[in-house]
Amino acid sequence: MMPIVGIIFFQRDYKLSNSTILLIGVVLSVHFLQMVNFGGAIINLIKPTCLLLVCAIFAKIICCKFVKVYLDLVCFISQVCLVLWVICLFPLGLSFLRSIASQFPLLGWDNIENNTNIVDTLYIFSIPQDFKGLMRNSGPFWEPGRFTIYITLALAINLFYFKEKITSKKSLVLLLTNLTTFSTTGYVATAVLFVGYIFFSNIKKSYKFILSVILLVVVYYVGQLDFMTEKIAEQSADDSTWSRFGAIAYHWNQITQSPIIGFGPFLSNVFGDELFSPNGLTDLMRYYGIPLSIVFYYLLYRGTKVYVGNSHKGANVCVFVSLLLLCFSQTITYSPFFMILYFFAFNTYTYDK
Repeated sequence: MMPIVGIIFFQRDYKLSNSTILLIGVVLSVHFLQMVNFGGAIINLIKPTCLLLVCAIFAKIICCKFVKVYLDLVCFISQVCLVLWVICLFPLGLSFLRSIASQFPLLGWDNIENNTNIVDTLYIFSIPQDFKGLMRNSGPFWEPGRFTIYITLALAINLFYFKEKITSKKSLVLLLTNLTTFSTTGYVATAVLFVGYIFFSNIKKSYKFILSVILLVVVYYVGQLDFMTEKIAEQSADDSTWSRFGAIAYHWNQITQSPIIGFGPFLSNVFGDELFSPNGLTDLMRYYGIPLSIVFYYLLYRGTKVYVGNSHKGANVCVFVSLLLLCFSQTITYSPFFMILYFFAFNTYTYDK
């Protein structure tokens, strides 16, 4: 990506802000201290720094078109995946989709059939596996919780930036697709968006009252569903590193051993290879340390101006809180996608029609 974004960046005569350069310099310094303290190859210092630079350039290039392109893309993917998910509900639906997938050599079907750890894939759709009687829609990802992050952000853009109604075509497509993920964090994050929409959007007071009643009723009945109550109870009682709450304690134990600079890409040098635990909020602190993590979370909030706008700060806060909730169950906070969201904080462009 470095040559591609670099050429576009210089052809358009863009420049990185001083704040962007300062942040990249600070991160490079932190990675250097991590390498000195915990040992490791210099490539582990170069790779994440280059990734950060690419994301900074990428954010500069795409921010003026991001809301339109991103919303259209996620809506298209949601429509396709929603149709394919409905097919999976029929008795022979899964067999039908797998028979289609087997006709595409590029999917590596032989490898999929021989390795049960690989999810059945039909290009942009991961054929869902039965989970306690639920056919969960993972979209183009391996996990429904990851899919709901992208859907929820697209819904926020549609509601707050483009000020579309909840009953608009795109909103309904995104809501229905999000519903099929059966993600508890996705449902909670969407409810927070609804609160923001009710209180901070320019809609009639009567409409706000009706939506408030509907939201309360939906929250009540969804909260009574078995998969919601059982999953929350299991997660809160589970202290293993694979649970959302258990991951906090697991991460915090490691964070306290290096709270200022974290461990970064050198984490395995200290704790071994079995490090995965699904909580992105504390995982960021484990990676970058507490001070730099706070900076990134602040940038995540500031960056909402690109895809939410500045019409009302309450809307930005609600979208920010929704993103934090979604990170609670997914280790995505130092992924390239979130890095771009961080760097949006240094860009002032809005959607260029």
